[in-house]
Amino acid sequence: MNKHYAISLFSGAGGLDLGIEAAGFTTRLCTDIDDHSCQTLELNKAGNHGFLEEATIAQRNIKEYSTDEILKDARLSKEQVDLVYGGPPCQAFSVFGKRQGTNDPRGTLIWDYIRVIHEIQPRSFIFENVAGLLTIEGGNLFKQILEELSNDENGQPLYKLSYALYNTAAYGVPQYRQRIIVYGIRGNDDVAPVPIPKETHYTQPDQPIIGLLPPVTVGDALRGLPETPTAEIPNHIGRVHGPAIIERYSKMQYGERDSKTRINRLDPNKPSYTIVVGSDKGGGKGHIHPYLPREVTPRESARMQTFPDYWEFTGTSRHPIRQVGNAVPPLFAGVIASNLLRNAFSEDDAPDYSQLIKKLGLDYLVK
Repeated sequence: MNKHYAISLFSGAGGLDLGIEAAGFTTRLCTDIDDHSCQTLELNKAGNHGFLEEATIAQRNIKEYSTDEILKDARLSKEQVDLVYGGPPCQAFSVFGKRQGTNDPRGTLIWDYIRVIHEIQPRSFIFENVAGLLTIEGGNLFKQILEELSNDENGQPLYKLSYALYNTAAYGVPQYRQRIIVYGIRGNDDVAPVPIPKETHYTQPDQPIIGLLPPVTVGDALRGLPETPTAEIPNHIGRVHGPAIIERYSKMQYGERDSKTRINRLDPNKPSYTIVVGSDKGGGKGHIHPYLPREVTPRESARMQTFPDYWEFTGTSRHPIRQVGNAVPPLFAGVIASNLLRNAFSEDDAPDYSQLIKKLGLDYLVK
């Protein structure tokens, strides 16, 4: 495969980055404003796992980060940038948040993503965000974003777009998680938009679909991981519960929601509920373990997100779970990026789902 250089914006803990590099892109810059996320990226880059080896990690505020600085830190010219990817912070648009949209300062960061696209004009881009972006402000905001992404600064057509609302469980991730993905490919009328990748898995265990694989479940994701939390596995230490909580959790059925913590007991025979981040003040939690009367550890949540066990999250208490919850599942990111490589870059050997599992070290997902 030819070398294709990429720049990552709003990198977080590296979910998109892991999958996009597993697909075959080489990321030269990861940037985020959050110090714990940048420490996580640095730690894992130094871990010699084969990912982010060429990436500069820059803790920067995107509003104060010029395109010239971005290119300098990436050690690339505009002409060398094949892909810019990222998901501007989504809490402003999420159904789990207050849905303030562009009235929330984080919402305006979308325009900084668009600014970088306009000024670099990479060969392609991947824009990721939450499902709530489709409906806020009556859908007009998303329509405006698409218009800005498809045109240059002067309003002239620049990118062919394709977009869809994805359920990650339909692509072999052991978690129900809806995300918008927008592909952009630079070119005029003779360039075809990037097609949406075909679903590979049906999502409801009791509703099989001919030609699709069964869903990857919570039980699959937890396979081989010690049930007793241990510091020997990164981030596999969870909350300590008092007797009242333990008693309450022990009586819950699969799929039942706890009335006080508002989290659900996971069903080992289904994909996980969406991993929830919590507010800026904390509150990010896993769900309730399917077999034990406790909440899952950050590592168990990371398994639902398809992070490899060696991918370690920095910080204490709420920081790891917030990094996990904010991320795009790496396996899903790999599917999206491989699809881009095959269809926009003519890389027919871009890895398929089973190859991505091997590249990411997720063999426990395979029955």
